[in-house]
Amino acid sequence: MKNYLLAGLLPAFLQVGVAQSLTTGVNAGMNTSMSAGISTGNYLQAKAGIASGDDISLYANLTSDPLYPYVAADFYRKNLDRDSEIIDLFNRFYSAPPVRKLHNKWIVQKFNQGDYATVAKNYFHTGNEDADCAYRAAQYQLGNQQAALDKIYGTWMSPNSVSTLCDPVFAIWPGASNPQYRLKRAIMAYHQGNAGFAITLAERLPYGIEQSTITTFANYLRFPEGLIEATPDSLTSTALARELLPTALAKLIKKDSSQYAPFAMQFVPTLRGNARYQDMLSKLTKYLSKRQDPQAMTAYRLMSKPTSEATEALLTYLVGIRDWSSIRQAVNINNTNPMALYWLGRAQEATGQNGRRAYRKAAGYRSYYGFLAADKIGASYQFTPRLTRPSTRVQQQFNQNSSLRRAKLLARYGDAVAARREILAVAKDMLPARKRQLTYWLGKNGFHFEAIYLLGKMRDWDDIAVRFPTPYNTQVQAANARTGTDSTWIYAIIRQESSMDPNAVSRARAKGLMQLIPSTARHMASDLGLSLYGGAIFDPDINTQLGANYLAKMFGRFNNIAMASAAYNAGPSRVDDWMTRDLDDMTIWVEKIPFNETRKYVKRVLEYQQVYAHHLGQRIPSMTDRLEGRYQAVQ
Repeated sequence: MKNYLLAGLLPAFLQVGVAQSLTTGVNAGMNTSMSAGISTGNYLQAKAGIASGDDISLYANLTSDPLYPYVAADFYRKNLDRDSEIIDLFNRFYSAPPVRKLHNKWIVQKFNQGDYATVAKNYFHTGNEDADCAYRAAQYQLGNQQAALDKIYGTWMSPNSVSTLCDPVFAIWPGASNPQYRLKRAIMAYHQGNAGFAITLAERLPYGIEQSTITTFANYLRFPEGLIEATPDSLTSTALARELLPTALAKLIKKDSSQYAPFAMQFVPTLRGNARYQDMLSKLTKYLSKRQDPQAMTAYRLMSKPTSEATEALLTYLVGIRDWSSIRQAVNINNTNPMALYWLGRAQEATGQNGRRAYRKAAGYRSYYGFLAADKIGASYQFTPRLTRPSTRVQQQFNQNSSLRRAKLLARYGDAVAARREILAVAKDMLPARKRQLTYWLGKNGFHFEAIYLLGKMRDWDDIAVRFPTPYNTQVQAANARTGTDSTWIYAIIRQESSMDPNAVSRARAKGLMQLIPSTARHMASDLGLSLYGGAIFDPDINTQLGANYLAKMFGRFNNIAMASAAYNAGPSRVDDWMTRDLDDMTIWVEKIPFNETRKYVKRVLEYQQVYAHHLGQRIPSMTDRLEGRYQAVQ
């Protein structure tokens, strides 16, 4: 049998675990010869055998194993002619993602071979466009036009070109030549930014104002500066032009927000009620605020209902220049954004007014700004948990769910990506109440990243037991003991960096729970006398010690947790550059961090640290003390 590890079929950080599993199997007396068969459940050996060319029949004793569909899918992807076996696999294990992927490939191949009856009989809807079109075209070839055209509108009405396999079906559908449908699709393509396809669709419209308008505005998407050469009246002369203009303006202001802001804002009287125009004004406010352009205030005031993103961008700019009067003009007490309320209170204080009402309202939120506002009025922090009450019946259903059973086994074997795919497929169409129950189950079964992710997608912030779990407590406490770094800070960094995923790898190649760049990890390992063997950077025992040591070094350098956290994210040399201003008020210093990512990062880490102190039953220092350097994060 070909060596599975040497074949490079698993990521490096998983190969250690695979090697250990294979060695365990040998030591337990398992027969490692694939030709002799293997004991049920030895998933890794079966995967290795299939990869080396074994026939699936050698693993007949695995068909009752929850992970058999993964082994079988690997085999049948290379053996698409085993029709009866593949069909049986579909019928038994269709919920497994690799089987659904195999199904799509097999359906298209059978169609290309002209086996239309097999396609029509064995197609399952997966959402895959090629497979869907192959099925429709097969039904058409069999003379079943009704089946071929069933719900065809949803397939055709796409902002992108659709698989050519659907062409013969579209050719017999009257809707494909309907001018109103074509216009609607061209508009969809335009707003999606697909200018070329929008023009192609426009060319199929009857010659007239609609065709020329779509074509003209699609060209503006390609060359936004062309808008400047047109008259405002020509850009708003028809309802269609008014519908298309905001998307082109959004492209224009992205080129140069300061230069083109007056041009973009002149259309308020005509487009005030247009949702896309309001979205453009929100983007304009953000762009101008980032450039510290005073026109940001004008753009913000033109919005009929300012977005939270625009409000926060404008406040970041106004706080940075300490324009308290403009902050008071931009924010009123009815705002529900804790950032807006906190800075309204600060602005009121700075201009001789009482800010307690704004602080009191902001302090009702569990957030960075809510904690700062509570400090201002001496109020207790509001953690406002709304914990999930598990339903015994629903939790038992999850325990028996085949997809979730597979996810648990995949995670055990080190395939976190496949496990996550199973979980997200289960969660996809769940109603919120049941999905919340699922996040509880996920947390109890160690799938913390997935639980946090799903709650975030639901914008459900209040189950803090699930959102702020405390796995790896042994490792965190050991890192605290070795480096002196506060365990709540370690947990806050882990939560922000990886959401408790020990196998996380970022686009910058940062790795593990605390997302360490390999070069930094090597320096910290040398400092602690640790060996970074193979995939050791992913080992929670090692990763937490290396990350905590780096935090300790950053705190030793800056003696401030906000600055040290910023250095952990953006690098200490950048923080050195930022230390030339606003050290008299660290809340303003944080707002003036030039990088959006780092600014948000620091706020979240400080907020999460308070939550973890609450979770772990520790004394909770005030947020103000943390910011102003009166709190020792490293002992």
